[in-house]
Amino acid sequence: MRYLIAFIFVIGLVGCNEKKIPPPPTAHALLAKNLFNNLSRKQHDPALKRIQKVRALAPTNEFLIQLEEREFCNNYIRKAQKLLDTGKVSQALAIINTSRRNYPLNRNLLAIQLELMQLEGLQKRIKRLNSARSSREMNLQINAIAQFIKKYPRSKVLRPLLRKEILLSFKKKLHEEERARFDILCDLATARKRERLDQSLNNTLLAVLDIANAATVNKIERVNPNLLD
Repeated sequence: MRYLIAFIFVIGLVGCNEKKIPPPPTAHALLAKNLFNNLSRKQHDPALKRIQKVRALAPTNEFLIQLEEREFCNNYIRKAQKLLDTGKVSQALAIINTSRRNYPLNRNLLAIQLELMQLEGLQKRIKRLNSARSSREMNLQINAIAQFIKKYPRSKVLRPLLRKEILLSFKKKLHEEERARFDILCDLATARKRERLDQSLNNTLLAVLDIANAATVNKIERVNPNLLD
């Protein structure tokens, strides 16, 4: 009810100060009533339009200036939230960026902008994680996401997903190491089948294979250097 009382009071002041013949008081009262209804129902877009109509009568009224800013921001926040609900983080951020051109110092818009920027970065990290081709790429994104979760506790819902990705990364690394050992073995077999054995190359490949074998946790996975001879 305080909104209705405030607007009737504002409109009354405007009517007293305006030299031109004011519209019938019922029109002002209806405008204030409809505006109050919009505010109570959180209908930000129509509320903003009605506030702008009232502000045309009282452009310097501080109460109306603040209320217009609030409803303007609420309207854009609502639009951004609809996009965010469908996973369109970048589009939601674009909406907030646009709104900040009108009110660059609004704290709510600034806070939401920063949060959406972080969320956009997280979404990109997750996409890169899902498309990573190596365990190194996976670990890079996993570490970045883990840091994000530490900074924003509300994102802890991602922890189960992160655990699964860590396990996948570990398995991928084991597979990469196994393939690397086999590649060394193939190079070693090829070098030994040449007409003239390059002892230096042979010794180098043996040393590399020994290092790769030593790094394996399970001794069964170690490759015999003479397997393809």
